[in-house]
Amino acid sequence: MLESLYRDVLLRLPWVFHIADLTLRLGWKPRFAREQLYRWKRQGLVRGLGGQSEVYANLVVSTYPDWEMGLRMVMPTAVVSGLEVLRRAGWITQIPYLVTVSVSAADRVCSVNRFEVNVEGPEWFDAVAGGIRSGEGVALPSLAPAWALADLVRREGWCECGIGPDDIYWDLLTISDERDWEDASVALGLGRLPMNPG
Repeated sequence: MLESLYRDVLLRLPWVFHIADLTLRLGWKPRFAREQLYRWKRQGLVRGLGGQSEVYANLVVSTYPDWEMGLRMVMPTAVVSGLEVLRRAGWITQIPYLVTVSVSAADRVCSVNRFEVNVEGPEWFDAVAGGIRSGEGVALPSLAPAWALADLVRREGWCECGIGPDDIYWDLLTISDERDWEDASVALGLGRLPMNPG
């Protein structure tokens, strides 16, 4: 009986929620909210984003959590960067173990289990501002693919970043992507480095 009552509570909560939702929406005391979250996790009804985020996926509402929305709840400046951007664009087939996000050093930053978090200063955000694309149906904005590639090459270099020039499907790139590369190269201090060094 009590279990079904708490399942009903989960049905009223969003698919990703913060512990504060339990105290503010439901009027629960923080200690009771933490105890209930512990029970729900043991029963497999919720799953945590990890670290000190205090964000949880409501598996009663959706068995496929939108972790990007959860991350945005605690780190609103997060921008998808790195290999995941290239994979989503179809430029590579490699699937990164963790999605890389870049967050502002001015934000609260916490470690989370499901993302690799790069903390960036305001100068990085100023430099890549022209390459940030709003999320189309996805909770987090991301770098444009050419900007993500330029950032990877600048940060780690070809091959050290997990891909080499042979891993990219160059025939999928457009003139717009080439223009983005030129803009990103200048903004990130790469100079006139060719996009395809091969």
